[in-house]
Amino acid sequence: MEIIKDSTLEAWKATLKLIIDKGAEIVDKDNRSSKEILNIIIKINNPEQDITKPIEIMKGLKKWIYPELDELEDVFFKKQASTIYYYTYGARIFNYANAKNQVDDFIIPLLKKDPNTRRAVVVLYHPVIDSKINIKEIPSLTSIFFKIIDNKLTLSTVIRSNDMFIGWPANIYQVYLLQKYVAEKLELETGSITTISHSAHVFDEYNEEVEEVLRKH
Repeated sequence: MEIIKDSTLEAWKATLKLIIDKGAEIVDKDNRSSKEILNIIIKINNPEQDITKPIEIMKGLKKWIYPELDELEDVFFKKQASTIYYYTYGARIFNYANAKNQVDDFIIPLLKKDPNTRRAVVVLYHPVIDSKINIKEIPSLTSIFFKIIDNKLTLSTVIRSNDMFIGWPANIYQVYLLQKYVAEKLELETGSITTISHSAHVFDEYNEEVEEVLRKH
């Protein structure tokens, strides 16, 4: 299933509505009920125009303390592993297995050498660490793919488990920051962003807030 919109807000709202209207009822092992659609592809043609709008809306609801923009950026770019969290995206992107800066030492040099490459992939899932039955906290974003199309840097990311209401606004902002970082190093403009969500879901406990977002915005 594919949703293509010009703006970030349009894409978010269309996906939320689709899940609320068409999603299958699921109860997980924590006894949380949700509606779920598998393998939703969301393409945003021009995310830059309103990339922070979903976050602004979430903060405006004032029901949660939603992370600040600089905090979201820090989580995605900080190279040191956290002593609090099981994993952080920044450590896996810029210091994978304490051995590899996947962006500065691979993605950027590769795209400079071969702008048509199909190999520009960042991997966040670590099988040795994450593929254990009793571990719950594993990355939701599992890979990020960069491709230069029409002299613009596009980005696609695979998200295994995607809370479309709470999580996606932060995820899309973070991958946009990474896209912009790489594009600036390559002296390119940013292009589209695509998210591929294996499990795109909305928890029933957020239904009232989701309806408010769809109605007011």
